[in-house]
Amino acid sequence: MNRELPGWLSGAEYGQLPVVHTGWWRRTGYLEKTLADIQQIMAEDMYQSAIAARTGVLQRVEPRVKLIGTGILLLAVALSPSLAALAAVHFLLAGVAVLSGVEIDKYIKRVWIPALLFAGLAALPGTLSWVTPGDAVVVFYQGTGGYHIGSFFLPEQLSVTRQGLMSAAFILLRAAASLGLVTLLVQTTRWPVLTKAIGGLGLPSVFVMVLDLTYRYLFLFLLLLTEYILGRKSRLVAVETPQGKLVWIGGALAGFFRMLWQYSGEITAAMQARGYTGVNHQSSPLRLDILDVCFLSIVVLVAISVWGGSCFAGNLNF
Repeated sequence: MNRELPGWLSGAEYGQLPVVHTGWWRRTGYLEKTLADIQQIMAEDMYQSAIAARTGVLQRVEPRVKLIGTGILLLAVALSPSLAALAAVHFLLAGVAVLSGVEIDKYIKRVWIPALLFAGLAALPGTLSWVTPGDAVVVFYQGTGGYHIGSFFLPEQLSVTRQGLMSAAFILLRAAASLGLVTLLVQTTRWPVLTKAIGGLGLPSVFVMVLDLTYRYLFLFLLLLTEYILGRKSRLVAVETPQGKLVWIGGALAGFFRMLWQYSGEITAAMQARGYTGVNHQSSPLRLDILDVCFLSIVVLVAISVWGGSCFAGNLNF
């Protein structure tokens, strides 16, 4: 009898899970929408776990060292006075993402789309002369003496200023760089390992335990919610009325929260039965190798370069 495990079970590399199409044109009802969203969450978590299990550059670094390095770079990015240095950080992060096995297109989507939507839109009004006066780059209108609308006074010129564009670029690049750093940290570190690393750096153990339990039981409750919804679908023999949908959703929410409350009590009782006394021992001895020392040295050098980027900015006239 062949006792070897099949290749798909013993392999360490995982292919990308099929993408769950959740476009609105494919959704036919609220039950199908919820099921598709749950499947998408689980698929993304499994794919992220597969990335963290790869043997890339960041996966080989000790999690606490990686966490410290991320904090140093976040501080350097926030204090950087140079657009050129911030742009260089983005190229560096993209290269590290590729070397760590993170698909560059997914990295760009995770970093730049939220950065443009939130930081970009928030910084957009600051480019106008009404908010940031300065040298006009694009003039929208030029009046003669300003306009009064009730108690409001509009200046005689509305334009996009060079100072406003600079401020918006700083906000956008800093936000995207910070998001990129956190994205790489989370995607290349398994969640239980990451929480233990955070606990090893001084976060109270009760918060670490709450983070671990939340992550672990979140997916259990998603599976229970899937059974809830499939049970509802199996009982439907006709088109639901809007009132019937609201009644079922309200009843399902109440029943589901009651079940969660019961589960939380059972989990607490199970932990106490196994000797839990309120103290969570999550720390492990820190063992550094040459790769961790090199990583931290490179991070410090990059942080100093980014923080002192005003020298490069002055030379390049940014």
